[in-house]
Amino acid sequence: MEARERSVQIVVTPGSGEGRAMARAGRLRRLLRQRGWTCRQLAFSNLADLTHWARTTEPDFSHLVAVGGDATASAAATLAVRRAIPFVPVPNGFGNVFASVFGHSDRAESVVALLATGQVRMVDVGVAGEEVFLSHRSYGFLEQVQATAEQGRQQPRGRLLRHLWYYGVARDVLLRMPLPRIAVELDGRGIADDAVLVTVANVETYRGFLSLTPTASPIDGMFDVFIVPRRGKLRLAAKLLQVMAHVPGRWRGVSTYRGSNVAITAEGRRDDLRVWRKALPLLVPSGSMEALRQRTVDQDGPVIRAS
Repeated sequence: MEARERSVQIVVTPGSGEGRAMARAGRLRRLLRQRGWTCRQLAFSNLADLTHWARTTEPDFSHLVAVGGDATASAAATLAVRRAIPFVPVPNGFGNVFASVFGHSDRAESVVALLATGQVRMVDVGVAGEEVFLSHRSYGFLEQVQATAEQGRQQPRGRLLRHLWYYGVARDVLLRMPLPRIAVELDGRGIADDAVLVTVANVETYRGFLSLTPTASPIDGMFDVFIVPRRGKLRLAAKLLQVMAHVPGRWRGVSTYRGSNVAITAEGRRDDLRVWRKALPLLVPSGSMEALRQRTVDQDGPVIRAS
């Protein structure tokens, strides 16, 4: 194998994974070099710098590895999509939804084995304007919670403390902020004009925590769009708790649609989102695609409405 075909660029956001991302990236780099790979590492203190790099650099390496959470993976994947570079997400953040869908490991030994034996499969990504996203985009209450929690990047690093932090932020947002009015168009047709929460998902949203879109798949060429229509704050909180606890009847009173082009209008802002089908060359473990297809079929999810 030529040297160009055994060269890896690692990108990492040091704040990911309770501050452990740099150590894991360093171990992976050392192990790859021991196994005869050419390997370099770049650390980015913020997502804006990583995104700029991914949009502008011309790669001279054969594989791109991103160590971090979903936001890190999405920013780095821009380069993999743009230049058809096999991509490996190494889950090491608070949210690792996309990587977990395919069974990617955070262990350096497993990543090295994947680079040697993995299969490249083309999977879907979401696009909002010029920005690539791998997992989902949320609007309304969940967007408000995320924006408030991440303001100033003051969240605790520990996973348990961060969960408690988000619960506290959610309570404060629910008490203090008015619920927005969100309009949704799907494939050119209006499907909601007064929603309080919308999630547009390429994979299962908040997997293992708050699964709003359990049947969403990054290999079907479509988004799953989860919508909560207008209701009071207490009823909204109760509905989310029902979904979180897998209470029977949790899907009553909400809607889920499937389509490839979504327009969201909220707070005077319009976002146009689309599925870019089979755009990302993802290096996956053997058998992961089959497991994903079966898991999607077996999921107990909401009734999907036609667009």
